[in-house]
Amino acid sequence: MTGLARQAFSWLKCQSDLTHNSLAVAATAVIIPLVPSLPPTALATLNLASMSILFGTQTYVALVGGPTMFVNLPRITFGDIQARLFPKMGMVCMATGALTLASYSVNHSVDTASYLLGASLAINILNSFIIFPKVTELMLELRKHEEGTPERKKAGMRFGITHGVSNLINLGSMCTNLAYLYIIASRIVGHW
Repeated sequence: MTGLARQAFSWLKCQSDLTHNSLAVAATAVIIPLVPSLPPTALATLNLASMSILFGTQTYVALVGGPTMFVNLPRITFGDIQARLFPKMGMVCMATGALTLASYSVNHSVDTASYLLGASLAINILNSFIIFPKVTELMLELRKHEEGTPERKKAGMRFGITHGVSNLINLGSMCTNLAYLYIIASRIVGHW
């Protein structure tokens, strides 16, 4: 069994981010139909745990891990790590976002919280499948050009704009998640 697990891990490690994202979507899609069968306490636990993991992952990467690496690592090393870290963050955020929305939807009709969760999920899907790969592609393109050349400036501008868009939409997802947490907090504050 250990050999089989090692082979599976080796195969998985060699796959592209697109394959990893697709596998995360497939695994989540297998789990979601089971969500309505959960007892109420387990359903609430799933909702709170998945949102906590989602928001915690975004917060840690955006406010702790990313800035710390930016300040302490050579630029190329920082870029290489971010190019590996962001797709993983995207997978976690997609899966937990889908589980949060699914677990909320079991006992609630469509409301503001549902729209917030849907928006966050859509943003994380966009980031994972389109924005993060494009930022990485433009970062690698930037590295091909020598400092001070017009090509480098043009590539730097494209990278900077795309990276900025990625940061802004991730912040948008974080804000929708925080708003969802506020709604849930307002509902439970009387039982606190």
